[in-house]
Amino acid sequence: MIVTTPKRWRGQTLRDRSADRRVQLLEVGENLLGSGGAATVTMRAVCRDAQLSPRYFYESFDTREDLLVAVYNQVEERLLAHIVNRRAGSVREVLESCADFFEQDPRRARILLREPLADNALHKHSVNRTPAFVRALIPALGARLNDLLSGDPARIQILSTALGGALVALYLDWADGRLNVSREALSDAAVDIVTALTGFPAELAD
Repeated sequence: MIVTTPKRWRGQTLRDRSADRRVQLLEVGENLLGSGGAATVTMRAVCRDAQLSPRYFYESFDTREDLLVAVYNQVEERLLAHIVNRRAGSVREVLESCADFFEQDPRRARILLREPLADNALHKHSVNRTPAFVRALIPALGARLNDLLSGDPARIQILSTALGGALVALYLDWADGRLNVSREALSDAAVDIVTALTGFPAELAD
């Protein structure tokens, strides 16, 4: 059996270079989406900023909508990793981690919170998904959550929708500067929302 060695150019294989271009396109897409919104993320704009030809765009993504979804997923994964890395164990710690993540780079809030409300592709992608920060709350609520929800799928879906809508509005207004309060006050409000909607004891949230 003849084993062929992948051809290399400047130490990289074709697959390596393709992967690097994908990362580059994602970085440009994230910058455009976070700074100017989904309308600015066109194939031409992304290729221009990445200094790549259109054929390299289509090497990684079939459509600009595919790129939008990939950027959203990438930022969402970073949020969840941020919560894990901070070892957030309580409801308050999870919510404070979210605020910290958005404060570090306000573009993240636009990508995860604002643009899914305005862009059809992102809305379709996110509408049936529980927001990342709501998913992160589930371990913090623990077994108590099962008691509160009584295993009712409809109630779980309603609670997820209510929590997601309320927390998205809260974080987005804060990130956009419309809600001029300290991060501590923001966390207090977020905890109040969670305890009010779930019935989770406030004394257990900290």
